[in-house]
This record gives sequence, structure tokens and C-alpha cells, in this order.
Amino acid sequence: MKLRSIMGILLISHSLLISISYAKTATVTWSDNAAVAPVRDCRIPLRKLLASSNQSMIAAEHPKATDLDVLMEKHDDRKEMWFIQIINVRQAHADSAPGAGHYGWVVYNEKTGELWDERDQEHPQKLTTDPAALENYRMCKMQDDRCFQANQNMTDDPTGGFYPNAFEVEGDSSVRYIASQEKRQHLYWAPNKECTVNAFVVNNDKILALSWGQQPGFIWSRYVHPVTKKIIEGWLPEEVVKTKEQICNTANQQATGENAAPINFVTRTVSNQHQRLYFYDAPNEICQNSTNAFLIDGDKVPVSDKPPQAGFTFVRYTHPSTQNVTSGWVHTRGLVQP
Repeated sequence: MKLRSIMGILLISHSLLISISYAKTATVTWSDNAAVAPVRDCRIPLRKLLASSNQSMIAAEHPKATDLDVLMEKHDDRKEMWFIQIINVRQAHADSAPGAGHYGWVVYNEKTGELWDERDQEHPQKLTTDPAALENYRMCKMQDDRCFQANQNMTDDPTGGFYPNAFEVEGDSSVRYIASQEKRQHLYWAPNKECTVNAFVVNNDKILALSWGQQPGFIWSRYVHPVTKKIIEGWLPEEVVKTKEQICNTANQQATGENAAPINFVTRTVSNQHQRLYFYDAPNEICQNSTNAFLIDGDKVPVSDKPPQAGFTFVRYTHPSTQNVTSGWVHTRGLVQP
């Protein structure tokens, strides 16, 4: 995919974000939207590592890690080496001092973790660094490398900026819902759980799951915010992506009132602020009955005397004229004692 052609640049910034024309869509590989920026930013421990070194300008001026920024270039011949330009962003540039804040270049050996000053190529100087800062950066970098490797290992890549977008091709995706043990289910920029981005979905959020390009344990997914209509695309763990049927079946299995005998029913009156009180096939917001059956204020209805399930109560309503019986779940808040 195109992402691989800019892999060196992406490793520099540890961000997978570049601009695209359709700004309403923020994908974890093709957007500059901060929402899909990686949670882990290895530039932070790298700055701390550099600030702990005895590089000449750093030793002379003692900048804080937050004062530093870096530009990194991969060496073509020395594959394990990174050339790092150190910049103090706190020092203002001026016509009289165009080089202010530029501390020069150092060389980082990602294999050994050594930092070198090679301004004098005949006598390069090995720099000292704080061991803890070095370990933190190396661990961060190793995690990012695993994420990049996960992207490179994809055999059928759905993330490469196809036109038209795969989610807009009929039959290429299907509706799914989120069922996670976490309050926030983050998306990932690679099919690996170390590769979290800031964007997240929550339980019952409706998504589109791509039917192809799935990687082991992960599904390329699209979420459209119901209010702002902003679109986010990224990887989600397969185990949290469920069909409506799966979610409703699970909700019913966890409920206790659905099979209650008539002896367990008590009468309640519908009082739902003059709004229709719709039936649901299971005690979950996404499980509204497809017939759109509903009760209205004043209806008397037998309800289960068991505790509500996720804000729902099981009822069995007999229409006074037709004697048709409708059973299902309704919002408990719409029921009061007669």
C-alpha cells in the first residue's frame, strides 16, 4: 500500500497521518485528524533521551525535553542508523541568527541503543545518556516496529485509499454493533492491540464492517457519528464486532424475565410523557422490534415483577379489542403503578 512507500518518514514522526481531499473521513492511515493520531508517541521518550545526553549544545544550554524537536533520516547504507537533527523550538529565529535553536546532528544506532556525535568523522564521540530514558525509548520503538510489521504482513490490505471507498461499494460491508468489555473501545492503526489511536467507539455504536481484507483477530471498520456525521475508519478487534442478532440473543440470555409465568406479572400503567413506548425484542437499545409495535399513555399492561434489565422491563400486552398478545421489552421509565 502507499503507506509503505513513506515508511521512513512515518517512523520519524511515529504518526500515520497525512492529508487527503475528503476531509470528512478520518482514517487511521490517511487523515491528519487528531482523533486518529496514535496514542503512543515515541517522539516524547526520544526527546527525553536526547535531553539526557552530553551532546555539546545540550550540555551547554541544558534545555528541557519539551523544548526539543527532532528531524530524523534513515541512513541508506547503514541500515540500523538514524540521523537525528536536534532543534530547540524555544529559541526564536531571526535574520541575524537564522540558525538559532539548531543543535546539530547525532547518530542513533537502533540495534545497540548507542548515540554518537559524528561531526568529526575521523574521531566520532560516543555520547552518554540516561539508561532509563534509553530503555523507555527503545521499548516504545519496539512496540511501533511491531505495528509497522503487522501492516507489512497484510496479504489483502483494505486501507490503501481505494476509489471508490470500499464502504461505499454495495455488498462490500455489513452493519455491525459494538459489544465490548471496556467503556471505550479504541480503534487501532495496525491489526495489533499495541497500536491504539485516540478515536474510540462505545457499546451499541453502529459500524460498517468490511467483508474483505480482514486480518487475524481484526476487522477494518467505519463509524459514522450520528450527530456530526464525521467518519472514522480503522481496525477493531473481531471479538467486539457483533451482529444485531448476536447482541440481542446475548441480552436475552442474560435477562431473567422473558420466560416468566403469568403468576409473576403485575399490572402497570404506561406513562411515557405522551410518547410511544416501543417494544424491543431484547433488553438493549439496538433491539427495537421490527414491527414498531408500541404502547401509549394510559394502557394497562401486565409486567414482570423481576428487576429491570439494563433499563428494560418484560411485558405481555393484550389488545382490548383484537385480543392479540404482544410480548417484549419496554423502557422501565415509561411504566408507573396504577
